[in-house]
Amino acid sequence: MKTKVSLVKCAEYETSKVYDAVRRAVDLAGGMPAFVKSGEKILIKPNLLSAREPERAITTHPEVVRAVIRLLKEIGATPYMGDSPGGAIKGVERVWERTGMKKLSEEEGVELINFETSGAVETPINHSTIKSIHITKKIFDFDGIINVPKLKTHGLAIFTGAVKNLYGCVPGLRKAEYHKLAPHPDEFAELLSEIYLSLKHKIRLNVIDGIVGMEGNGPSSGDLRKLDMILASSDGPAMDTAITYILGHEPSEIDTIKFLRAKKAGETEIKNIEITGENPGSFNLEKFRFPANWYMKYVPHFFINLLGRFLWMKPKINEQTCVNCKLCVESCPVAAIDYPLVNSRKSANPVVENKICISCLCCHELCPYKAIELKSGWLARILIRQ
Repeated sequence: MKTKVSLVKCAEYETSKVYDAVRRAVDLAGGMPAFVKSGEKILIKPNLLSAREPERAITTHPEVVRAVIRLLKEIGATPYMGDSPGGAIKGVERVWERTGMKKLSEEEGVELINFETSGAVETPINHSTIKSIHITKKIFDFDGIINVPKLKTHGLAIFTGAVKNLYGCVPGLRKAEYHKLAPHPDEFAELLSEIYLSLKHKIRLNVIDGIVGMEGNGPSSGDLRKLDMILASSDGPAMDTAITYILGHEPSEIDTIKFLRAKKAGETEIKNIEITGENPGSFNLEKFRFPANWYMKYVPHFFINLLGRFLWMKPKINEQTCVNCKLCVESCPVAAIDYPLVNSRKSANPVVENKICISCLCCHELCPYKAIELKSGWLARILIRQ
């Protein structure tokens, strides 16, 4: 029997329309009672990258989360919401407020769970450079998780889907530390696959907000793209495989799918996946743009070491856009961003030290003002044009 991934059209974030679309997607995937039982405590895990308004398509839209909340309540389950936002260093309350989740929690009577204050559980993993990971302890207090990502591109992981969204289950600054330990795209993809494996037994369902997504240099500085879709599946790797296929790309191009296929962690062969609901051809998805630095995933480590001074993609701070919020300085895992001395005085804006930078692009991901641009070496520019 083929693994089901449902695909439903939804053109706007109007409460009743989103509810109908999410309900239909979940029903096509098997129906909520097939995944959750009455009386269970279920954690909803949205993508709350940082304190951004829902209209910017950087975080999961509250209306999609609202629909999941109401479906859970209808069968007698108790929903909760939680995440570990990248911008929590400036206060998680600010993230709840800006993303619309605080208002949603008040309207729906759902408790918000702060992953930063609940401690962490260390779990051994089978990774080439990292021996164990820390997962927020609070997750294990719930019977199950419903994963509700935002469909968008990602500079290091190529795109954010069901698997990448679980990186938010790593609390606080440990996320930046793991970027330091796994800087190459394939090392990071391997880490994401191990996190998914560690949480697989808890995940009941994945529902993706793809009504308005992001293409180009996501996950926060890309271009908004109206996709008009909601997807649902109990199998995270199958969902990511189907999304890659629907967007017109080969699933084997995504390293997380490649690693999960090797670990037999879910269905990653499109021939074994049944896309139910709408025909993918009925969506306007032509020339969906993946990140400009997609080429890095194909570059072997030894080649980077050999031609590294010509083949690179580094962040650069735009002084005209930068407002000196210091989030990039505080979040850099290798302290590559600081205020250098100029004529015995500190510069007005932070500067990236390229010799220290590991190109994890955390700063690009978290900057609220799109002040982090990407510059590249001459060999990288040639590859990008191909």
